[in-house]
Amino acid sequence: MTRTIATLAMALTLGLAGCAGQRTIYLALSPTSGPTFHTRGAAIAVAHVLMPPTIDRIYLTTATGPNTRAVSRRARWTAPLAGQAQAILARDLARRLPERRVAMPGDPVPRAALLVHVEVTDFMPHPGHVELAADWRGVRAGKAVAAGRVRIAERCGGGAAAEAHAMSVALGRLADRIAARLSR
Repeated sequence: MTRTIATLAMALTLGLAGCAGQRTIYLALSPTSGPTFHTRGAAIAVAHVLMPPTIDRIYLTTATGPNTRAVSRRARWTAPLAGQAQAILARDLARRLPERRVAMPGDPVPRAALLVHVEVTDFMPHPGHVELAADWRGVRAGKAVAAGRVRIAERCGGGAAAEAHAMSVALGRLADRIAARLSR
């Protein structure tokens, strides 16, 4: 009995020591550079970025196969992923459309603004790359004036920081496509 208790105590101590050695990595999306489109027009606001709850988690979710996902125990988002994507997409659009006012999340939105709605179906690391799949539409006065469907794959190295960077680049490529379509 004493030997069993000692073995359990040793296992618990080793288990706790192993957990203490792994520090949490905090991840954030960041704006990226891209082409500039010189076009004037109504102000733009990213109304929302919708993501399924399987992606919009506190911890980084990775596709490990066609039907399997892994949720990291160490790599954590600094804020909800959908909210980060909305803010970064707005900043990316502002960089790409410098002659148009792009309202940031929380800013007052002008009445005549073009509202960009994004519905994400995939936005996570896969083996060797990050995928972003989304439908978007630009709506003004209740009417869709532009829309698109994207599937973007961005190669990335290993590790959570590299994956978060590749996710930022993929989001920037979405901004490129939206800006190009809105500048026509």
